[in-house]
Amino acid sequence: MSSDWRSYPFQLVAGGSALEFPAAEGAHADQESDTWFLAGQLDAAGTCRSFAFLTIVNKNRPGGSVVADFYTLAVFDLDTGEYGTYTDYDMPPASMAPDARPKLSAATGHLDIEYRSGAGTASWTTCRDADGQLLPYTYRVSLAGADQAGRSMRLDLAVAPTRAPTPVGASAYNGKIVCFGQEGTYSYFQTGMAMTGTLRWADTEEQVSGTAGHVDRQWFPKYAGAGGDPRGRSHEWRTIHFDNGVDMSIWRQFDRTNSNAVQPFTGVTASFPDPDRAPQCAEDVDVTILSYVRWPDSVRPLLPPISPVRYLPDRHRITCATLQLDLIGEPLVAAPAHGLPIEYMEGPYRYRGTLQGEPVTAFAFYERSLALYRDWELIDVLAAAVANARPPAPELAALVERVTPVVLSGRRAEAVEMLRTASAALPDDGDQDCSDVLEALIGSLTQQTPSSKL
Repeated sequence: MSSDWRSYPFQLVAGGSALEFPAAEGAHADQESDTWFLAGQLDAAGTCRSFAFLTIVNKNRPGGSVVADFYTLAVFDLDTGEYGTYTDYDMPPASMAPDARPKLSAATGHLDIEYRSGAGTASWTTCRDADGQLLPYTYRVSLAGADQAGRSMRLDLAVAPTRAPTPVGASAYNGKIVCFGQEGTYSYFQTGMAMTGTLRWADTEEQVSGTAGHVDRQWFPKYAGAGGDPRGRSHEWRTIHFDNGVDMSIWRQFDRTNSNAVQPFTGVTASFPDPDRAPQCAEDVDVTILSYVRWPDSVRPLLPPISPVRYLPDRHRITCATLQLDLIGEPLVAAPAHGLPIEYMEGPYRYRGTLQGEPVTAFAFYERSLALYRDWELIDVLAAAVANARPPAPELAALVERVTPVVLSGRRAEAVEMLRTASAALPDDGDQDCSDVLEALIGSLTQQTPSSKL
């Protein structure tokens, strides 16, 4: 067993075999769910254009034998704000047919996965030398998809992380966390990416390269939706790449059946450019949502939506006293929704602020599944919309103060009357976001949506 992460075999956490490489990169036959994630920013040298991408391969074997997999590819144009997203499923009942062959093949012992989607075959494989030996953390990635307009997307990359794998939770958890309510979930990430290759999207073909990106891995004892309704728990997850070389993975998890109470694991894992500095975990992370974005009707999750109108967190502030962290996050692409099993947004972000007392900027990916539709949730969405209203709307700000305790106390008829009166009085040139959230809140109150359950 090597003590140098650049050589296989390598044990990331002393005394445990679960995070031993290269096996940690491959499939886990004794786990019902395995997820491979890769994302990054790519620059086109010839045209000075900038892109980002993400891919997810999710292997699920409920009960150990049922095939319930999916594959996602998304490409983002950071200059125009346009994005393309594609998801392909291998789910029952089709995957249970007598002649069905799984679309996903995934080796154990090392990373070698292939998914045969309707848009082409995607693969992510560890490279080998002339003698057939694995080249540690050196990958060939080939991704295929079709965007919302049916235009072809293809990305072929050579990928090599230049930083050691980092266990989520650092030495406090050693990569073994509670995730979506499942104890015994393992997770690590790897950054310092070196990426080169070719991006094709519709009529665009670019030679691209990049350094800001990450590999992320989780595997679960049971399939990811085990334990009840898949919407029973939600999360926010960010991987942030700072201009000073620090990388962070930030998790927050919520119990949707208990007033969105924060659940473990919630915290920051920081990885530092100095190879002699150990990763650090901090759990005193706080996030203040500054704005919300409506889920687009053009993208439908696999499971039917609970409500026709849902809002997800968007602009936000992150603080953490332990790391002297204070950041403001802004989206680079608006409402990047993807057709996953439940509401799921993920896209590139830009952060600005301070870290350890010094000014920093950062490129990041921000993922969230916290889709808000209940009356007491939409009150927060309305408050944020009013705070951001242009022109300012002091009358609506006063309304929010008055109606909030009415909604929270369950006096729905009274709240609806207050909101309808305010809506009728809005000027024609008022803020459209405020109007939209007002209508959504009225709809939630009149539909008698349960206030604390799904």
